[in-house]
Amino acid sequence: MALVPGTRLGPYEISALIGVGGMGEVYRATDMNLKRAVAIKVLPEAVATDVERLARFRREAEVLASLNHPNIAQIHGLEKSDGTTALVMELVEGPTLMDRIAQGPIPLEDALPIARQVADALEAAHEHGIIHRDLKPSNIKIRQDDMVKVLDFGLAKAMDPTGGTASLVSQSPTITSPAVTQLGMILGTAAYMSPEQAKGRPADKRSDMWAFGCVLYEMLSGKRAFGGDDVSDTLATVLKSDPDWNNLPSDVPAAIRRLLRRCLTKDLKGRIGDASIARIEIDEARSASSVDIVAVPSGSKRGAWIASLSAFALVTLIAAVLALRPAPSAPEMRVEINTPPTTDPFSLAISPDGGKLVFVANSEGRSRLWLRSLDSVSAQPLAGTDRAWLPFWSPDSRSVGFFADSQLKRIDIVGKSVQALATVGLGGLGGAWSQHGAILFSPGPTSPIFRIPDTGGAPAAVTRLETHQQHHYSPAFLPDGRHFLYYVLGSPEASGIYVGQLDGSPTQRLLDAESPAVYASSGHLLFVRQGTLFAQHFDPDRLELTGDPFPVAEQATVGYGPPLPALSASAAGPLVYRSGSSAGQQRLAWFDRSGKELGKAGGPDLFGLFGASLSPDGRRVALFEADGNVDVWLLDLGRNTLGRFTTDAADDVMPIWSHDSTSVVFSSNRKGTFDLYQKPATGAESEQLLLTTPQVKRATDWSLDGRFLLYHSLDPKMSNDIWALPLGGDRKQFPVVQTMFDEGDAQFSPDGKWIAYESNESGRFEIYVQPFPGPGSRSFISTAGGYQARWGRDGKELFYIAPDNRLMAVPIRLAANGQAAEAGAPVALFGMRMIGPVQLDRWFVVSRDGQQFLVSTVREEATSPITVILNWKPQP
Repeated sequence: MALVPGTRLGPYEISALIGVGGMGEVYRATDMNLKRAVAIKVLPEAVATDVERLARFRREAEVLASLNHPNIAQIHGLEKSDGTTALVMELVEGPTLMDRIAQGPIPLEDALPIARQVADALEAAHEHGIIHRDLKPSNIKIRQDDMVKVLDFGLAKAMDPTGGTASLVSQSPTITSPAVTQLGMILGTAAYMSPEQAKGRPADKRSDMWAFGCVLYEMLSGKRAFGGDDVSDTLATVLKSDPDWNNLPSDVPAAIRRLLRRCLTKDLKGRIGDASIARIEIDEARSASSVDIVAVPSGSKRGAWIASLSAFALVTLIAAVLALRPAPSAPEMRVEINTPPTTDPFSLAISPDGGKLVFVANSEGRSRLWLRSLDSVSAQPLAGTDRAWLPFWSPDSRSVGFFADSQLKRIDIVGKSVQALATVGLGGLGGAWSQHGAILFSPGPTSPIFRIPDTGGAPAAVTRLETHQQHHYSPAFLPDGRHFLYYVLGSPEASGIYVGQLDGSPTQRLLDAESPAVYASSGHLLFVRQGTLFAQHFDPDRLELTGDPFPVAEQATVGYGPPLPALSASAAGPLVYRSGSSAGQQRLAWFDRSGKELGKAGGPDLFGLFGASLSPDGRRVALFEADGNVDVWLLDLGRNTLGRFTTDAADDVMPIWSHDSTSVVFSSNRKGTFDLYQKPATGAESEQLLLTTPQVKRATDWSLDGRFLLYHSLDPKMSNDIWALPLGGDRKQFPVVQTMFDEGDAQFSPDGKWIAYESNESGRFEIYVQPFPGPGSRSFISTAGGYQARWGRDGKELFYIAPDNRLMAVPIRLAANGQAAEAGAPVALFGMRMIGPVQLDRWFVVSRDGQQFLVSTVREEATSPITVILNWKPQP
């Protein structure tokens, strides 16, 4: 029975029919709980009413839902309502490959990236034991960003009445045989069926590779590999004939022609049985045919000729040195590579094979990853990596992990497909990728190191925060793939470079340093101390340092908050680093609503101070140090003086002011975890412990009536929740927003009856408003992502940071009866300059009149070039 728009299936509201096929009717719908668009596939009656088939389908769907790959349309679950059973799936926008082919043959340079992503999808599914069984152009969609999504993985088997080997289809032409209903029946889309499927025999990975060959042939030629006037003719062609290889364009490389023949051989023993072979063949064909285009600056012909010659000479030199690098007599060379301007000079990484460099740069107002081969003079931005930072390579140099939009992501360099692996609610502070398929990462401040499979999954902690340790970050694997380096930021005695193990065994401190370390294939640790890049011999088997450190480069670039070095080492030998002081150019300044800078707050002493909190009387700012002896500092705006506020040996972070500007609350790990303390602003009295629990806590706001303190708490499952602490009565804390998702940075409305906060419940961080302490309705405020909500002092306006770093303003009306707040359309005020994830700092505060903003801003400037060391000759 067809569903009409407005029909509800559980939490899903139908909006439109998308298509109809043998596997059921497909509708566009809205998940009313998560406010996201989904696809709903209503199962055929023959499946939905057959208890045995439905149970088998449910089991198959559970297996299919485990597929988590950027090129596979995700299955969210099953929904049964009012006698209708439906499969809930990811909604993929864009045309099908069939639509694209209908316009004519696809050019080679466009067809190969599509085929490569399809091969990636097949490889991932086959590794999970899942066969597609019905691969064809109508089951492949191409989004606007050129990402490919393969649909209906394994559903042919799931809907098979025998639970066996046959292949059902989603669109005609379809073969059905009412006379044959059990094993051996012929079901499938004839033009893409393998010979064994056409004979009613079991399908395996090789059947999918046959269909893959049919799809690739059709993309390149615009014609089906096996055609016919009707189903019988088509099947006869599949069983007895070969494709007309003359239909392929002349520019199809020999390697691709060979791949097609190996996919479309009727001999099962001779057919490709692994999608990874197809992926490798496509990569090699694309690599062999790629040509780098060098942009020559405008000017005289002689100047252009000189520029071209210089660029060619540089590329030739690097290529020659790379070819010579195994030779012990090859000379050490240092080559500088210029990059576009960036506010993030320490986000760079060289590939393990030593041939590619990825870094963060700004262009057209966007900060994203750029990729450059060392044997090329040009670099290209990577689509889908906006706001990325701290990239790291896969061991095979084919993929890059990075952090963006509060997620750990990976991008496959050839297919340019991006996959989210995990949520990192606090921003992400470095990752590493082992040859055994494990990724280590730090979710951000006040966090240990976590482990996750490189295909995504549940994170598991592999280190533990000890007393006087603020957080762990920047993991780096050692050669065995089991041990890893990481950096501990905390008290002077606790800070430094440590080594840990994947099994969570006890860790050991190796040495004191200003920044994390990387391991060089020469057998040295590289690290920064007192502004100099040092190396020291390190035995990765015995985990011991020997000899004395020796300098490698002066004025090494290190970022603040926390310290991050602009440094990377390749397993193949080359090293890269930046030198200079371009990092850490962070300062406080006042801006008006148009983005015009009105004046600075404080001076150069504010470098390395973060977490600005403006006192309600507008006279002082509380901040905390990013490294060293981490203390809270107070800035007097009238006198422009800065003074240390706390002096304990522990780490004191993230201060906020009391409602009357007379005291400061901050987090400190004096008792091992981060608890909440209060201290009078005069500094004359000692601190008072407000709250201690096993969780890491950070205060975010104090109600103007002085009655409640809001804070967020990090639970053992790495999820942030919002809590409130009454400051009178029994002082018993209670949860305000507590879910499996990340919520934080809660702020009281001026009247104390509402809170605004950020949550990633929808899959990205958005701004919400709800009554405090409740009950009442929650309201969406942001429309396309948002962080760090701040109230105007009259409660009629909210400000927040959009994902593209613009400061947004939203008019808001708060209902007196606790019903949902009403928000207007967000308006962009101005763009903000920031380093790394929004969650690493409090980037702005609002003046009392709501017309000015105190912003922690970063100056963008021409960054120092990246230095590449080839054939490094370390001291003995």
